[in-house]
Amino acid sequence: MERKIQKQFIDEGFGFKVRLWNVPMIKVRGAWTPNINYNDLAKVVLLALCHKPARLTGAEVRFIRQQLGMTLQAFAGRFCVTHVAVIKWEKTGTKTTPMAWTTEKDLRLFTLSKLVSKPTEIARLYAELEKERAESGPSVEVDAKKMVA
Repeated sequence: MERKIQKQFIDEGFGFKVRLWNVPMIKVRGAWTPNINYNDLAKVVLLALCHKPARLTGAEVRFIRQQLGMTLQAFAGRFCVTHVAVIKWEKTGTKTTPMAWTTEKDLRLFTLSKLVSKPTEIARLYAELEKERAESGPSVEVDAKKMVA
């Protein structure tokens, strides 16, 4: 099988754009495909969303909820909103959600707490989020060279 490293690749498999750098590619049935472990990529993207310098989109919120294995009702209960509110957030698709910033901060911190065990990392993110309220901005970017499948 043919292989190469592609400098940049936009993956939309999670429902939103993720810009990958240094992507190992493999030719399958005549088409170049990323040769990465998508389970590892999902974890890296979750972590990147916690630190994203822009507000979360509906597709990103849906991705987070699904990766955490939470139903609409459980997710809504955790963030003290109705499941209808969660549906409304997720329906915004690639646009930012109307979610209150305080709820988004809680969502990011909760997600990080599921990914890391060090309280210092959670405290660092909290300080980062407190420092500057996130605004609309770029997509998620990941260096994929360490995720070869």
